[in-house]
Parts: sequence; structure tokens; C-alpha cells
Amino acid sequence: MLITKDIKLADVILQNYHLIPIISRFGIKFGFGDKSVGQICTQYHIKTNFFLEIVNAFNDKDYKPYEKLKNMSLSLTVSYLLKSHYYYNKVKLPFIENLIDSLEWEGEDNLKNKNVLKKFFRQYRKEVNEHTANEETEIYPYVLELEQNYNNTGKVSVSFLEKLKTKSIKDYADTHDELNSSLLDLKNIIIKYLYPAENKDITVQILIEIFKLEKDMTDHTELEEKVVIPVAEKIETELKKRY
Repeated sequence: MLITKDIKLADVILQNYHLIPIISRFGIKFGFGDKSVGQICTQYHIKTNFFLEIVNAFNDKDYKPYEKLKNMSLSLTVSYLLKSHYYYNKVKLPFIENLIDSLEWEGEDNLKNKNVLKKFFRQYRKEVNEHTANEETEIYPYVLELEQNYNNTGKVSVSFLEKLKTKSIKDYADTHDELNSSLLDLKNIIIKYLYPAENKDITVQILIEIFKLEKDMTDHTELEEKVVIPVAEKIETELKKRY
């Protein structure tokens, strides 16, 4: 189903509940009645076309929004990516850690097994925190500065010109592969090596949450690699020609 601005947002969620965390990142709250996607976007001051590209991408794995997103302001994509960071660090990862804390084994195995799992998870969480912090303090501000100066036909600051000479978006320090490797280690520990917990339903829930997180972060990475980086690189090249 292609989601359009005229479809009721409630129907979108009833059709695919996996979109709930995506929609919530736009600040949309429940209780919106029978309002359409377009009406909700207007109410929350959301760019409707951008919202549709994001939700359609998550709704249909074959839907590729990248070319359309490239023609929209980078600030829209960066804003969404920042909200995704908040979701990972403040919502999803703490939730999974709480689930791990609730696992139980018999006797001495309880503390030993729980500590092994928590050690790997906390290392992964630390890597995600560091990765997103680097993007928020180094990469995204530079990308937004590029776009701002590209749209500004007036005189640019000396500090920006110096940055343009010394920095390059190609130097994007990407650690996505390392993050994926750490997540794979965590899944393997639970699936292959860790002695089964007494409350096996919690183990199942943890695995489901980890796989959902992995899919979400893969889509997040694709937005960066197929929209933010190529557009920023193009802007960077044009600015260097201009100045």
C-alpha cells in the first residue's frame, strides 16, 4: 500500500504497527481521530512530502525514497536522523537493557550469565552513543553549514572558508560496520552460546527487539549514505568552485 496524504493516519498504523516508532519521531501524538496524513502534517508543521517518503520507505522495503529526498532540504533529513538518535539512545537501548536485567537463571548461573550478556550489550550501547555523538557534533553541523552557505549568495565567513579548504565530507568517519559486527556478536551469544534462561519468553522478546533495532539502524545508515553524504558532497564541490 502506497501511503498518500489523503489516507487516514489511523488506517496507516492499523495497516502496519511497525510504523508507530517512526511516526512518533515526528512528534505526532495519538488521539488524532480520523484526520488524514496531510491534515496531521499541517497540524504539526511537518513537511508532508518528506513525511510520506520516510513512512513509505519503512512501510515497503521495495520503496526507495532517496532520489526524492535528495531534492529536499538536508535539514529535514538531518532533523529526522537526530530524532532517530534520541530514540536509539533514550528509548530502545534502555528498554532492551531493562529486559536483559529481568532475565533469570538458576543458582550461581544467574549472576554469571547476566553479567556476560550485560557486558556485551553495554559495550554495544557505548559504541552507539559514541557514534551518534560524533555525528551530532562533527558531521551533521558541517552538513548543515554547507547547505546554509550554499543557499546564501552573500559573503561567507572566513572560518567557513577555512573549514571548506581543510574538511571534506569524504572523510566521514564511518563506524557502521563496527556497530553491525557488535550487534551480530550479541545476537550470537543469545542464540548460540548462552545457557537458556528460565524466563525464555523474555529471551525471545530481547531477540525480537534487537532484530527490529538492527533493521531500523540499517535504514538510518542508508539515509546517511544515499542522501546526506552524496548531497553534501555535491554542495561541497559547488562551494569550492564558487569560492
